[in-house]
This record gives sequence, structure tokens and C-alpha cells, in this order.
Amino acid sequence: MPLTLPAISRRKFLAGTLAAGAGWLLGRTAPSAEQVEPNRWIFLADTHIWAQRDKEHRGVKPAANFALVRQAILRLPDKPAGVIIAGDLAYMDGQPGDYAVLSEELKPLQEAGLAIHLLLGNHDHRENFFAAFKERKGQSSVADRHAAVLETPAANMFLLDSLLRTNFTPGQLGQEQLKWLAEALDKRSDKPAVVVAHHYPEKVVKSGLLDVKQLYEVIVPRRHVKAFIFGHSHVWRIAEHEGIQLINIPAAAWVFSTAEVAGWVEATVSADHISLVRHCLDPTNPKEGQKAELKWRS
Repeated sequence: MPLTLPAISRRKFLAGTLAAGAGWLLGRTAPSAEQVEPNRWIFLADTHIWAQRDKEHRGVKPAANFALVRQAILRLPDKPAGVIIAGDLAYMDGQPGDYAVLSEELKPLQEAGLAIHLLLGNHDHRENFFAAFKERKGQSSVADRHAAVLETPAANMFLLDSLLRTNFTPGQLGQEQLKWLAEALDKRSDKPAVVVAHHYPEKVVKSGLLDVKQLYEVIVPRRHVKAFIFGHSHVWRIAEHEGIQLINIPAAAWVFSTAEVAGWVEATVSADHISLVRHCLDPTNPKEGQKAELKWRS
């Protein structure tokens, strides 16, 4: 399943132990004394953390960018339920050092009481990733993939693994994972369902999900599926397919166009819609704080 780093309570962190109640079961976050918004989530994508902290790619030091995101999250007045990073965690081909730095960069969020759910993208490497986080590895729901359900009060989130091959642009969910998704959705039809993966559902350009047609065959008929959230393109975009909201999370690292802005997204989920707030790495950017209210299909 997608790897989850549990929240660490400050008191128990100082004592050197993990906070109770935040193990491998992807369920509700353990309560704390702070105000927690149980239906508010932070979405990131394409962090591309590099072992070489001081080197740049496209004028960006990925770890420095991530530090800006982390600081902004920690300044939020109310604690979100958790953080979901939708793939391309590592720089280019998922070297062990990339994940070592990633672990260091994530630790302050854990210490602040946030659970972090990590998905894989095409620039990740499964073996190196799980070697770096071996103490958190659990039994996968799908053979050779890492898929799971994150149950929250207002919706169920289905976290998928679209990594086909490291440093190979397109992605694929695969027949077995899609079968698991269909069965998992059918068992949880009482709440809105939000599906999350790294690759975008592009049906023309072969750089997104190669089996997007098969994905749509699973999620379109199941009316409780309300949204598909993804990264990969390094852009911020909202669209629809058959009433399903398609939410493209911006990159936290570099962008490919001057029209795009690196950043992250706050999402508040309810029974009938999702509220999005876009955040930019540069809080003075005019696009900072842009909001979107997306109604769920009936």
C-alpha cells in the first residue's frame, strides 16, 4: 500500500517513541489537543527531492522548495487531517539518497502531528523507496503495487500506484489494481469516493495513464466516485469527465512554463462538494489563495 508516515506527538517524540494510534491502517488520524480539521487535507505532487541539496534543476533546489511548502503548512491556524503527496517524490530515478533527504524533510511535519501518505510516480523507485522507509512498509493490497483506502469522515480516498517503470514517463495502474479498485469501491459506496494517483488521465498524449480507458470503465459507472486527483504534469488545472472532477495538483518543485506556478493545495471535503485553496511558493504571487468550489456529481 502507499507508505504512511505516522504523526509523532511532540511529547513522545522527545521521549523517542512514536505517537500511538497512527500505524499502518490508513484510517482516521489520532486526535490531539490541537484543533484538527478532519476533512481538510493537504495535497502535494512532484516534490522531486534530490540527495544533492545544493544543486539546481531548472533553477530550482527541490529540498528548498519543499521547505517553503512545509513552513507554510505549519503556519496554518488549524491542523489538517494529513498530507498526501501524489508521486514523483524523488528527483529523477529514485536514488537511495533522495529518499534519505525526503525522510529528513518530512520529519518536521510528523513532529507537528501530521500523518503523511506517500504515493509513487514515474521518477520513483519502489525498492529504494521501501528500503529507505522499511520500518513503515506493510502488506500491499495488490501484488507488486501499493494501493490502499484512506477512510475519512466525509469521503473515502483510494490511493493508487501508477508507477510502471522508473524514469519512464507514462504510467499504468494494471488489471489487478483496477480489479482491486472496483471491489474496494463496491464495498464502500456509502460515502463519496476520491481516487488519487500520480499520472494524469490523458487519453491522447501517451505520457499519462496508458490504461485510462480501463480506469474510466471502473470509476464512471460508480456514481459515488466524485473526483480523481493527480500530479505529473506540473500544472494546476481543474476539469471534468462524465461529472467526475479532475484535479491536477501543481508541482512543488519546478514548472515547465512561466505561466505556471509551483505550489500546493488545501482541500476540504464534504458530502456534496470539495473546496480547494491554491497556495504558491511565493505567497505574494497574484495566484496565491485562489479558491474553487467543485460540486459532486449526483
